[in-house]
Amino acid sequence: MKFFTAVLLLILCGCSAAPSLPPAPESGKIGRDSLYRTVVALAAEGGNLGRFRALQGRIDELGLTHLARTEPIDWFSLQNNLLIEVPGTTPRIVYLTAHYDKTDANPLKFLSLLLNGALDEFISWSFLSQGAIDNATGVAVALELAAALSESPPGPFTYRILFPGAEESGMRGSRAHVARLSKQEKERILIAVNIDSVGVAFSPNCVTTGISDEELVEQVGTLADSLGVYLGQEPFSPGLSSDYVPFQSASFSEDFLLGLETNLVGGLLPQRSWFTSSHELPVLNFSACNLFDGKDYLAYVLHVPFGRLHGPRDNLQQVDLARLHEQFNIGYFLLRSWEEDPSLIDSSRY
Repeated sequence: MKFFTAVLLLILCGCSAAPSLPPAPESGKIGRDSLYRTVVALAAEGGNLGRFRALQGRIDELGLTHLARTEPIDWFSLQNNLLIEVPGTTPRIVYLTAHYDKTDANPLKFLSLLLNGALDEFISWSFLSQGAIDNATGVAVALELAAALSESPPGPFTYRILFPGAEESGMRGSRAHVARLSKQEKERILIAVNIDSVGVAFSPNCVTTGISDEELVEQVGTLADSLGVYLGQEPFSPGLSSDYVPFQSASFSEDFLLGLETNLVGGLLPQRSWFTSSHELPVLNFSACNLFDGKDYLAYVLHVPFGRLHGPRDNLQQVDLARLHEQFNIGYFLLRSWEEDPSLIDSSRY
């Protein structure tokens, strides 16, 4: 506990000195090899139903099955969400999210998108992407954090580690999950931390500005410095979004407009996520810096898979294991610092 107190003092006072800190857990089930095994397990599967089964297999290997449950998304998807819940000593909830599904930029996927992804499992044979970057990397980090949290004595928060499906079809999984939460349940949520496409060879990890809570961006930046880890601070590339969206703010009108934006005519189809209570929550988003390049935007317009993501360039060779483990360390010590002083998340609630 003394160590975490020291980290908190660094965060609060903004000290520039970077002490020599012990690493996050590397023994037993948790470490670099385990992170990489998760990425490989998902990347080896051709379709999203296979990726879901691979995720279930890794959850079983890590001894987390008793904490896990599945839930359907909506009427247009064969995919499911998967949720791990690590109980705490208070009702307060901290969410970690990382979508497990992948996609390709091709004409068949565009057709499926018009139906909220309803055709995805029938066209998965056309996907050339391994989905190693987007988003087996985020899944690996979130899953290792779940394992680390489950092996520690209960802290002051209940952790919900959500692995949504159908993110690549307009964030269908996370939107449906949030819509199921009651207003009272939403009031228990302190923050949602989203991890999407991290630990890549072509760019360092970033915390996304303009989206993430400004005070928390400053906190995590100071923490990364104290760990001796580089963490960039940049806005998302134009047009990008991820599963932080329905947690950050939701209402019927917002969800309806989001459906039109991401699914075009598919947004007019009845959707479970329309039936959500209004809320606003702080979020943090972690992604690689400069995630999209010019080829990615061209691929998006032409529906041809030759960008960094959503095509054959998204493969295991582009995963940087050292950066992936750095992201795990940042997440691990960030959660521990919040446990030490919950007011760092939202002082108005403490």
